[in-house]
Amino acid sequence: MNAQPTPGIRVRPAAIADADALQALSTASIRRVAASHYDGAQLEAWAATRSVPGHRQMIRETTVLVAVDTADAVAGFASVALTPTGKLKRGEVDQLFVGPEHGGRGVARLLLRAIQAAATEAGVTELTTHASWRAAPVFERLGFRQVEIETVQVGDQMLTRCLMRKLL
Repeated sequence: MNAQPTPGIRVRPAAIADADALQALSTASIRRVAASHYDGAQLEAWAATRSVPGHRQMIRETTVLVAVDTADAVAGFASVALTPTGKLKRGEVDQLFVGPEHGGRGVARLLLRAIQAAATEAGVTELTTHASWRAAPVFERLGFRQVEIETVQVGDQMLTRCLMRKLL
C-alpha cells in the first residue's frame, strides 16, 4: 500500500448534503471491497443496513470527516463519537469506508489520522472500533490492537469482526 494519500485528496467535515454520497459509497465498498472477507448473503445483509436517513443521523450525532477529491467527489469517510450518543461510546470510531476506486492509496490513513486529531483535541484518551475483517489490518497499521473477536447478527446473517482499541 502506498503510504501517501491520493494526490488532490483533502479531508473536510461532512455536511447533511453528503448523506446520499456516503450511503452510495459505503454500499459500494461493502459489496466490492469486503467481498474477499464475507460471503454474498453476509454482504447483502450488511449493505441493507445502509440508508440515507441513517447517514444523516450519523452526521448530526457524531463527528464525520469526508475525504474528497479536487472535484469535491467523496473518496471516503470516517466517523467518531466524541461524546456518547445512542449506542456509541465516547471515542468509538463507528464508520470507516473508502470508495473502491480509491482503495490502497492512503485515503483510510488520512481519514483515521484526522479522526485521531479530532479525538485528541476533544480530550478523548482512547479510540475503539468494531472493525470488519477487511478493515482490521488498516486499523492495525495505525496503532489499533485487537482486543477480541466478535460475532454479531446483521439481518439474518452472522458476521465476525474485531473489537480494537488504541490509546491516544
